[in-house]
Amino acid sequence: MDYLVVPNYVECKGSLFLRSEHMNYGRSTLNSNWHQAREAEPKDYDISVFPEPPGRNLHTATYGRIGNVETKDFPKPTTAAALEQIHLKSNFQERETKKSMIDISSYRHADIDRKVSGPSSGFGAVLPRHHPDHDKLHLETTHKADFVPPYPYEPAPERPPDFADNSKAYRRFHSQFTDTADYRRSGRNTFQDESGVYGNTEDKRRVYPTTNPIPDRLAEGLK
Repeated sequence: MDYLVVPNYVECKGSLFLRSEHMNYGRSTLNSNWHQAREAEPKDYDISVFPEPPGRNLHTATYGRIGNVETKDFPKPTTAAALEQIHLKSNFQERETKKSMIDISSYRHADIDRKVSGPSSGFGAVLPRHHPDHDKLHLETTHKADFVPPYPYEPAPERPPDFADNSKAYRRFHSQFTDTADYRRSGRNTFQDESGVYGNTEDKRRVYPTTNPIPDRLAEGLK
């Protein structure tokens, strides 16, 4: 390997030493990077041997080995390995058929509830087990937990189906006298109604029947 040593050539006037680093010359021609070309040899496929395109194959690698190890199975390039991942798609698809660990034939011989030396749950257990409240939904709010009612809540009894709904009698309708200019008056052609009859007048008469404001004892005294 003595030819790897770069000799000290004196670049004097008329020297044949070339300062070219982008052209391929023969072995007998010395240029500024001739020692780098010597270090690249031997080549399994030298493209400079075929200067013309008919005999040149750009798909052939320069070396058929990695370092000093000759091998035929070269690692795939990054692009080739990424493009071949499409063939692994079937490995990640959901499979319909599932193979159970215990079937009908092996169920009789399986001792699932056997006692082991370690604890049944927690640290040291053979099989991991969830806490009993693993799936519990904590829907209780802070206000409901801290501010509980002083007495237990008792729901009101359900009303019978024939219960009379008199809620309409306790509603306040828009007054025909004090709410005349109210924005809540419905209708496009509203008119001034001063009849005093509302939608719940009949309900109020039924819930609040008309009574005599003067007691009987006072009426007898006035006679």
